[in-house]
Amino acid sequence: MKFTVLLMGLVLRVGLFFLASMSLATEPIRLDSRRELFVDRHLIAELTNARLALHHPQAQEEAIRFDEPWEGNTSGYPTVMWDGEMFKMIYRGHRMIWDGGQLRMSHSPVVCYAESRDGIKWTKPHLRKFPLLGKMAKQVADPLDNNIVWPGSPYSGTFVPFLDPRPDCPASEKFKAVGGNRKTGLHLFTSPDAISWTKSEDAIFKQGALDSMNVVFWDPLATHYVLYFRTVVDGMRSVAMATSPDLRTWSKPVPLVYPSSPRQQMYTNGIQPYYRAPHLRVGFPTRYTARKMTDELRLLEPVKLRAELAAAYARVGSDLTDGLFMSSRDGVQFHRWDEAFHRPGLQAGVNSSNWMYGDHYQSYGLFETASSIPGAPNEISMLFSEGYWREGQTRLRRYTLRLDGFVSVQAPYSGGELITKPLIFTGEQLRMNVATSAAGSVRVEIQDASGKPIPGFTLVDSAEHVGDAIAHVVSWNGRDLSQIAGQPVRLRFVLRDADLYAFQFTAASP
Repeated sequence: MKFTVLLMGLVLRVGLFFLASMSLATEPIRLDSRRELFVDRHLIAELTNARLALHHPQAQEEAIRFDEPWEGNTSGYPTVMWDGEMFKMIYRGHRMIWDGGQLRMSHSPVVCYAESRDGIKWTKPHLRKFPLLGKMAKQVADPLDNNIVWPGSPYSGTFVPFLDPRPDCPASEKFKAVGGNRKTGLHLFTSPDAISWTKSEDAIFKQGALDSMNVVFWDPLATHYVLYFRTVVDGMRSVAMATSPDLRTWSKPVPLVYPSSPRQQMYTNGIQPYYRAPHLRVGFPTRYTARKMTDELRLLEPVKLRAELAAAYARVGSDLTDGLFMSSRDGVQFHRWDEAFHRPGLQAGVNSSNWMYGDHYQSYGLFETASSIPGAPNEISMLFSEGYWREGQTRLRRYTLRLDGFVSVQAPYSGGELITKPLIFTGEQLRMNVATSAAGSVRVEIQDASGKPIPGFTLVDSAEHVGDAIAHVVSWNGRDLSQIAGQPVRLRFVLRDADLYAFQFTAASP
């Protein structure tokens, strides 16, 4: 009898837990007018004969070449910022040499500045702020004729800036940066223009390895600063996060986690709020792959340089790097794609092969540029390093992606479906970022929370949408959505040979 009562009690508790879990699982997601991207399965209840597909940036022109005496074969770590009038780039000028079989610096890293009106053509202005020193000075007629904004120092190799949008941020501190290493800790730099910088006397953060692009940004939704920094977890190159209200007092660091993704070494992280949907954080980590030297690797161009570097420092000759994509809704748990966002590419000769350790580091900061197609929407631009270790060949190349175009729900010609979890929205129309083939299409049905089609917004009422647009307006025989706004609904997308990247509820077009 006692056992029966205990068993019944256990069954009751399990049942209540199951019901509570079901209730939580079906709790509507409040979107209001927020743009949503399909970078994860957060909004997806059902996916039938369709998949989440990772897209890849497309190569464009060379943006900048590191060919000045104060730059060199290991220059990089670029950050791009738009201040309303000009694109501003901060990067590291650096060179390594391996005379006598030893790998060492030819000069201390320096912080350099470049600018652009359109994000495509970049110039290095003659700033005359810091003179070249030592051997570098002997290579030029005027040691002040350069674009250096901070001289060689322990802070210059990992100097990463950001534009601070905090409402009460003083104009003199509009631009901020962190730089330093494990020994010095991170120091704060401030500037009114990204050219003249002032350094804090004391370190503001002293944890982690810090030997990489440690990034900081102001989160307007959480109203605090966020730091993502390079650390080591269980012997693996990793990333951790801390937050601060004032860039002085920091929360306890939390290592990032990647559910359903195997252990991989992350070097840079490139994490930032996605500017078109700031509740989402996107990251572009450099994946570090340690490999043993093999006969196959020895034949990867540049063959001679690889052999020289391997003799000076074995892992530089054999280890490889490429770029990944990941996203997060809480800043700690990331959906990381294990397949490369940016691959090394074709082996196209000594100076065109980018299969060296150090290639494919992505710039920090996504920025919009005009499309090369007249009348087409703007694109997202980003920069990737090429020609690492090759003197005179080290450079940044611009790559582009459609707006919101990191991941799509992709269905084949035979057709597929996506049904969302219950959502609550505001607005009068639904816009979607979508691309179909000439034979493809997308139809949209709006259902109530239980999955029953809402009269007037059924699949039969939906127009067959064909084309490729960033903000295509969905039509149901001219009906607007105001009558169902504010109540839980599900969206059912029926796709055929199509990619659905994002959607957003908005006010009616004027």
